[in-house]
Amino acid sequence: MSRYRWLPDPLILAAVFALLLIGLTANYSTSLPGSSGSLSHFNRQLAWIGIGLLVMFITAAIPSKVYQSLSYPVYGLAILSLILVLLFGNKEMGATRWFALGPIHLQPSEFAKIAVLMGIARFLGDHPRDLDKGWVTIAAVLMAMVPMGLILVQPDLGTSLVFPILLFCLLAWSGVPVVFLLIMITPVIAVVTSWHAIIHVTALALLVIAVFFAGRRLMPTVMTAGIFLLIGATAPMLWNRLHPYQQKRLLTFLNPEADPLGSAYQLIQSKIAIGSGGVFGKGFLKGTQTQLKFLPEGHTDFIFSAWAEEFGFIGAGLVVALFFVLFYRGIVLAEKCHNRQYSLIAVGVVCFLTFQAFANLLMTVGYLPVTGIPLPFLSYGGSSMMTTMIAMGLLLGIELRWREY
Repeated sequence: MSRYRWLPDPLILAAVFALLLIGLTANYSTSLPGSSGSLSHFNRQLAWIGIGLLVMFITAAIPSKVYQSLSYPVYGLAILSLILVLLFGNKEMGATRWFALGPIHLQPSEFAKIAVLMGIARFLGDHPRDLDKGWVTIAAVLMAMVPMGLILVQPDLGTSLVFPILLFCLLAWSGVPVVFLLIMITPVIAVVTSWHAIIHVTALALLVIAVFFAGRRLMPTVMTAGIFLLIGATAPMLWNRLHPYQQKRLLTFLNPEADPLGSAYQLIQSKIAIGSGGVFGKGFLKGTQTQLKFLPEGHTDFIFSAWAEEFGFIGAGLVVALFFVLFYRGIVLAEKCHNRQYSLIAVGVVCFLTFQAFANLLMTVGYLPVTGIPLPFLSYGGSSMMTTMIAMGLLLGIELRWREY
C-alpha cells in the first residue's frame, strides 16, 4: 500500500484560497451597478468557485494511477470535443468556441489544456530511453499542435498559445536534447523577428551557431536554417491569415497611441487604472476607472487592472507573489516525485498556469498584445475556473503521492 500524507501542501492551499478571495473581491467590485459588469457575474463566479473547490478536492482524492490509465482516452475525447464544437458549437462574436447548455456555456479548449498535459506527460513518461530520438519529439509536437490548430480555427489565439508553452516545458523537463528544443523554437523566433531585416538575419546567425554547438552535427544546423528561412518568408502570409481584430491588437501593441479611442482604448484605460492606484490603492469600491465604466472587460481580461486600481502596488504585488508561491512549490514537488509522469504533470500544471498569469499581467500593462488570456483564479468564467481547479487538484493529488513509483 502506498504511503502518503492526508493533508496537501499548506502553502499551495493558502495561495489558492488567497487568489480565489482576491478574485471574488475584484469580481464584486466590477459587478456593481455602474461598474464594468453586473451583479450576476459575481453570483455566478461564486457558484463556480464553490463547484471548483469541490472538483479540486475530488480530483486530488482520486488515485493518480487512475489518471495515468486515462491519459490517452481523455486526450482523445478532448480532440473529439474540439472537432464537435466547430461543427455544432454556439457562435458568438464571430467565434465558435462554446457548447451552449441552457444558461451554461462550456469551452472545450479550456479543458483541452488538461487533456493535452496528461497525454504528453504519459507519452514522455512511457519513453524515457527514447528521448534522444527525433520521433519522440515529433510525436509530442504533433500531440500539442493538433489541438492548437483546431483552436486557432475557432478562432482563439490566446488559448492556442498555451499549448506550445506547455509542450516546451514538458520536453525540457523530460530531458530531450537541447538541439531539439532549439529547433522547436525556431519558427517562433523567425516570425517574431521577421519585421526587421537586420534583426532577422542576426537571429538566424545566432540560432544556427547555437544549434551547431549544441548538437555538433551538420544536419540539425541545416534543418534549423531551412525552417527559419521558410517561416520568415511566409510571415507576410501568416499576417494576412490573421483576423482583422487580431491584426489590430498587434498593431495596437506596437503603437497604442495611434488609435486611443478605438483598438487601444482597453489598454490605455487599463494602464490608467493600474497607475492611478498608487502604492496603497484608491480603496475598495472607490476605483474611478472601474466604477465609472471606463475600464472595459473589468471582470474578465482586465480584472487585474481593477484590483490594482483599488488596492495599489501592494495588492498587485500580492497577486504576483502568490503565483510565485504556486510556481515554486510546484517545481519543488516535480523535483522530488519518484514517478516520471507525476513529475511531468506537476511541471505542466505550474507552467501553463504561470504562463497564463504573467501573460495576462503583462497584457494589462502593455508589454504583450491583448489576446484574451484569462487570469487564473481571478477572471470571470466557468470553464476557465473549472480547468484551473482540476489542474490544482492534480497537483495536490501528486503532492500526496509523490513517493509512488
